Amino acid sequence: MRVHSVTSRVKSKTSIMRKLERSDRSREFGDITDVLGIRVVTYFPDEVDAIGNLIEREFEVDIDNSIDKRTLLDPDRFGYLSLHYVLQLDAGRSALPEYSGYKGLKFELQIRSILQHAWAEIEHDLSYKPSVSVPSEIKRRFSRLAGLLELVDAEFLGIRNEIDRTSRSALVVDEIEFDVARLLSRSASIELPNWPQDWTEANYLAAAGQSGRGLLVLDRVLIPIPGGGRFEPCDLLGPNGELIHVRRARTSASFGHLFNQALVSTELLLRSAEARNSFIELVSDRSVDRRLPADFSPRVVVLSFPSNEAPEVSMREIPAAARITLARVSQALEDLGVTLYIVGIGASQ
Repeated sequence: MRVHSVTSRVKSKTSIMRKLERSDRSREFGDITDVLGIRVVTYFPDEVDAIGNLIEREFEVDIDNSIDKRTLLDPDRFGYLSLHYVLQLDAGRSALPEYSGYKGLKFELQIRSILQHAWAEIEHDLSYKPSVSVPSEIKRRFSRLAGLLELVDAEFLGIRNEIDRTSRSALVVDEIEFDVARLLSRSASIELPNWPQDWTEANYLAAAGQSGRGLLVLDRVLIPIPGGGRFEPCDLLGPNGELIHVRRARTSASFGHLFNQALVSTELLLRSAEARNSFIELVSDRSVDRRLPADFSPRVVVLSFPSNEAPEVSMREIPAAARITLARVSQALEDLGVTLYIVGIGASQ
């Protein structure tokens, strides 16, 4: 953990003797818990609890003498909103030779944010004691400062969190851009005919099926989903069993529909033997010379849409929001053992 500072002090023998002599009851050296005092100053208030959780895992905590002053003190005591522990080495660490000499020795640990620390130091330097009668105007001024510093502490925390979110978002965007660029660089063996501007999707798919490229049209042909419902497995079946999904996509929504439809249909075919058998029968019924093997399972999915650089597709042709969906779909298919290709469709000359 990154902290502002870790400081410590050890009481002198004179100071310890004086403390024992002042006690109103019989005390021994082992009763003194602050022979060693350590202070950890964090940059942000939420790090106080994070370090506290770590300390509680690593040391044995004297619950009776430890205190979270943030829950006890008055609102104008900002500088004392600190976490105080009385600790000792736990049994496991005390048993190690290098630590055995410190077995049973208690020490104090204080954790506070840098603004809480600054307040406490200045307040101590001013010798301000709330228990002492001081003018109400001074009390009000301390209260205003306490509220201001607490607000500043919270604002710094909010700024840090926003910077972290922005940084993570930028990192995610970079990862998505990299994944999509890698996907677009793949060269598929599928070549699709051009798409005249005035043709509907149905017109184009029908023509593709008659183009002599070994493409079987399955547009709007639905097969049953186990448990109820039906789904469209693909728009075209490639010559080597590729599931080809085609759409004249222009908006993020239309791209997203194309990408997600491909994922859903592929998952259904992979996960359901009943759906695969229905698909195999469908192909046989739709073509006299096409047969899928009995153990068919989708291994290649092709997403196709009009592109100015067909058969390639440039990054700028896919809306930013749709790239997120595409990266997610590509990863999901890859996890299923399916390779995804993007093939651009050119316009008629």
